[in-house]
Amino acid sequence: MRVLPEFPSSSLIACSRCFLRLPIGANRSVQTYTAPIDPMKCVVSSLLGSLVALLSVLPASFAAPFPPIQEKDGVTVAFESSETIRVGETAFLYFRISDSVTTQPIRGLRPESSIRRNDAEGALGSCAAKMKVETRRFGSHTPVQVNSHIVALNSLDGSLSVIDPGRRSLMFRKKIELDGPGNDIVLPWLGQYIYVTVEPNTLVVVDGVQMDVAHRLTVGAQPHHLVSQPDRKYVWVGNDGDASVSVIATDTHRVIATIPVGRGHHELAVTEDSRYVAVTNQDEDTVTVISVRHLLSVGTISVGKRPHGIAYGPLSRSFYVANEGDGTVTVIDLAKGRVTDTIPTGRGVRTIRFNNQGQLAYALNRVANTATIIDSTTNTAIDTIRTGVAPDDIVFEYDWAFIRNAGSADVTIVSLNHSGLFQNFPVGHREPNQVDLPQGHTSLVSFGDGHNVLVPNPTDGAVYQLMAGGVVGPSRVFDTKGRGPTRAVVYWRGLREVNPGAYRRALTFEHPGRYEIGLYISSPELATCFELTVLPAVK
Repeated sequence: MRVLPEFPSSSLIACSRCFLRLPIGANRSVQTYTAPIDPMKCVVSSLLGSLVALLSVLPASFAAPFPPIQEKDGVTVAFESSETIRVGETAFLYFRISDSVTTQPIRGLRPESSIRRNDAEGALGSCAAKMKVETRRFGSHTPVQVNSHIVALNSLDGSLSVIDPGRRSLMFRKKIELDGPGNDIVLPWLGQYIYVTVEPNTLVVVDGVQMDVAHRLTVGAQPHHLVSQPDRKYVWVGNDGDASVSVIATDTHRVIATIPVGRGHHELAVTEDSRYVAVTNQDEDTVTVISVRHLLSVGTISVGKRPHGIAYGPLSRSFYVANEGDGTVTVIDLAKGRVTDTIPTGRGVRTIRFNNQGQLAYALNRVANTATIIDSTTNTAIDTIRTGVAPDDIVFEYDWAFIRNAGSADVTIVSLNHSGLFQNFPVGHREPNQVDLPQGHTSLVSFGDGHNVLVPNPTDGAVYQLMAGGVVGPSRVFDTKGRGPTRAVVYWRGLREVNPGAYRRALTFEHPGRYEIGLYISSPELATCFELTVLPAVK
């Protein structure tokens, strides 16, 4: 008798005239028992029985080209997607990544994903190889750039420009009309929605997946500065025209409170635990402190003349207020509810930001063209460095500080590890303050990859990319095709860690069919693929 592969259990195949039994024993043999003979039916039954048993023991990679759960080199990846995916609807893709031995989720990864339509039958190995090539073909471009959109606010023509930096050409994707001059833009950390203040009294909410306007909310008069809480629960709007702040719930996109504050321009800062918000009242020389839990003011504190910028120091648990009118920084101890220190910096101080460690604050002086460094553990100025003309904004990328200068067409890059090491690098052809900017502000934004920053230049209609580490001049230039780009955010289109070890991506499909979903992790290195089917849109 012919020897067949061993099966995990007995299988009984029956037809009307023939019975075939496939018992499993140590001899791995097949024995047949016949009833009244119908040869053709016996053959068919026998073949079907063998096929069923064989499929039950084949490896998953043979049973399906892209199994939903895969294990490689000690890492297990389970793929899930929305139950039904149709063209034009938002789909959610989930990758649950864990240690194959301990089953513990692997956190803190930045996996890359690729989408490729393939209606033909694919092979797991070839798809994974293509995934590696695809993620590496961009050369020096980081995964963040490949999986992100730059959204630039064109303040002068009231629009948003959407740019795809992962492309080699035709990077401009679309323009979103705001129906009014834009003042500020904010994107909560790993959020889906982008918020823009628009004159005279509107907050525009843009869906980052669709890259289109989702809501238009009525807020106070002359809305300007925006801030998002670290816990992403609320977005706060400073209304310069009617002495109030508006509070927007990010889950419902509704204005849930309007809180009275002082008169004048408002800048806002939030504590790291999202419990308190502080608001500067420029025309009254005060700061209003608001309880997030109760959405009520808990005190108004007098500070220096013409308070403008404000920042929260997590180590000292204090707010630091830059007073443009008298050249001081006021320290408000949150626990004591009062001013505890006043630090002289020179007239013209306007913007203040903390470094990533939360110890050192940089106070930028537009009159003296300097940055004063304040140690929050002692509340003293420990150094002053020269900048370009009229320094206006600052961001930090690991070992470097980038300072945007409004009065000169350059950015001052400062080493955080070597005192006195700084240099001005040209960005664009004309200084930003040649055009009428909202509150005279320029801006910078971190790319989110630890190496690059984006510098909008309203006079050039472009956004420049600068790299940390001493590269002279911008490494890339993005045309916004708009007038007066003043601010920008980086919308991460790739996978986001929504729970420990669970990474999600939201996207829409333009065409029905079968798609390969590639996944690549650089460390531990893993490249693999999954599949899903997209159905036509419902008519």
